[in-house]
Amino acid sequence: MFDFLKAFESKADHPMATEVEAQAILALLEDEQPEAALEQLVDWARSLREADGFACDTRFGVVKAIDECARPRLENVLAEFFAHVHVRDRTQKKSFELLHSYWSEISGAYARCVADHEHGLQGAARLREELPLALGRSMRAAGQAARMRCLRYLGIETGTWAELSRQFAYAELLGIDDKAFVPYPGEVHSTARAEFLKVLGLSLAALHELPPQQIELAFRILGRFAASFAWARQIKPECNFVIDLSAKSPPCQVSPKGPAAPSMRYFGGGPALSKLEEIEHLSEANLLSEEMRFGKEFSPAQIVTVIRHLRTFLGTVPPQRRYSRAATGVELSVVHGFRAICQRVAAIEIGDSIALGDDLSVEQKKRASMQLQAEEIESHPETWREKDRSEWGIGVDIPPGKGQWAEPGVACGVRNGEDGPWSVGIIRRLEADDNGHLHGGFWILSKKPISVWLRVIGTEGQEASNWETSTGSFSYRYMRAILLPDALKWHEHPVLLMGRQELGMGEMCEVMVGEHSRTIELVELIEEGADYLRVGFKWRAPAKP
Repeated sequence: MFDFLKAFESKADHPMATEVEAQAILALLEDEQPEAALEQLVDWARSLREADGFACDTRFGVVKAIDECARPRLENVLAEFFAHVHVRDRTQKKSFELLHSYWSEISGAYARCVADHEHGLQGAARLREELPLALGRSMRAAGQAARMRCLRYLGIETGTWAELSRQFAYAELLGIDDKAFVPYPGEVHSTARAEFLKVLGLSLAALHELPPQQIELAFRILGRFAASFAWARQIKPECNFVIDLSAKSPPCQVSPKGPAAPSMRYFGGGPALSKLEEIEHLSEANLLSEEMRFGKEFSPAQIVTVIRHLRTFLGTVPPQRRYSRAATGVELSVVHGFRAICQRVAAIEIGDSIALGDDLSVEQKKRASMQLQAEEIESHPETWREKDRSEWGIGVDIPPGKGQWAEPGVACGVRNGEDGPWSVGIIRRLEADDNGHLHGGFWILSKKPISVWLRVIGTEGQEASNWETSTGSFSYRYMRAILLPDALKWHEHPVLLMGRQELGMGEMCEVMVGEHSRTIELVELIEEGADYLRVGFKWRAPAKP
C-alpha cells in the first residue's frame, strides 16, 4: 500500500536514494564481467552502510536490490575461488578478497538497517515487519564472510562477535529471535537464532583441521543442522558451550567455575548430534539420497569424515590436548603425498623374504626383490622449522615460499636430520596470519611405518582368483599401502593407509610378502584424506610359522 506521508519525507543525498534509482544504476552492470560487477557492488554496499539520511525501510529496500543483483555474480566468483582452493596463489587470494569484502559489506549494510530501527529513525515502523529478514540476512552474510576466512585458515575476525551479539540481543528484546522467515527465494525457513548458531558452530568446529573442500562441506552441514542445536539461558547438560552477548569475544566451553550473567546464552549440539550420526551411518552404507548429500562433489567417505569431525568437536566432551609440548627450534624435512611417502619409508618389496606377525612386527631377510613397475620420485623434501614437539605431535612454522601445497588432511613423511628414520604424519591444523605466514601441526601416525604391496582378491565368495580371463590367467589389482605398527588401533583393529580409490569395506587383500604372504580384510573406513584412505583392517588367517 502506498504511504502518502512518505512522499513528503526527505531523501538521502546518495545516487541510490530510492529503490527505483538503485535499480536503474544496477541495470548498468548487466554487461560487466562478474568480478568487475561484484567490485562495484562492494562499493555500493559500503556506501549504503556508511551513508546517513536514509529512512530505515528505504535503506533496506536498496540493500536488498544490491544483494539480489550480486547473487549470480557471487556464484561465478566463488567457482573461480574453488578452482584454485588447493593452491594459495594470487588468483585465489584475489577471489577471496573480493568475496570476503562483499559479504562483509553487505552484512554491515543490513546491520545498519537494524541499528537505525533500534535508534527509532525515520521509517522504523514500516521496517518492523521485515526486521527478521534484515537480521537474518546480516547474520547470514557475516557467516559467509567467516566461511571465507576459514577457507584461507585465517580464523573468524574478532569484531564479528560484538556485532552479531549486539544484533541478536536486539532480536531477543523484540521477541523475534525465533521468528521464521525465508532468507532467499527457494530456501527453507530460518530464524535469527539459527543463523547465529551457524556462525557459533563454525567457530567451535576446529575447521583449521580440515582441508578446504571439507571446510566447505562442514559449512553446508552446519547450515542444515545448526537449527537443531540445543539453546538455553541457563546451564544445561546438553549445552556445553556459552556466548556472552555483552562481550566482544567468541563462544567457548562452559566452565563449572565460570561466572553466570543474564547476558550468557548456553548451547550445544543437542538433537543435531543424533541427526548427524544417522547421516553418517547412511553415508557409510552409501544410502544417502541425492538431496541429502550436500552437493554432488562430495563422496560418501568425505561426508563420513566431516560428520565425525563435527560430532567430535561439537559433542559434549570436545577433545583436549593430551601430551605436553617441548620447544625445539630445529629443522624438519617434509615430503608430501602418499606415493612419495611409500618411496621413503621402510619398504617390503615383492620377493623379500620376511615373517609378518599379527602385531605387524617384521622379521626380514633381504634378498633380491622386484617392483611391479619403476616409479619416478613423486616429490622432493622441503625444509620447515620445527618449533615444538610432543609424543605424537609436531608444531611447525612454514617458511615463506614453502608448503604451497600444505593443507589439513595431507599425509607427509617427516624426519629430523639426513640419516634419521622417516615417520608418517598428517597435517592436522593450519593457521595463517594476515601477512600470509603459515603455522601448522602434524599428528604423527607412526614412527615405524612399513610400505607394502597389496593384491586385491575381492570379497569373500567373490575372490579375483575365480575371475579367469580369456587367456586362462587371473585378473588382480595391485596397490601400495603403508602399515602403521605403532599407531593407535581403531575399534581394536590395526590401521593402514592406502591410496585414495574406489574400494569397499569387506574387500580382502593379500599382503605381498613372498612365501609368507598374509590375507587381510578391510573392515572400517576411518578417514578420507587428500590422496589416501585411513582404514582399519583385520587378519583373515593366523601368521604362518
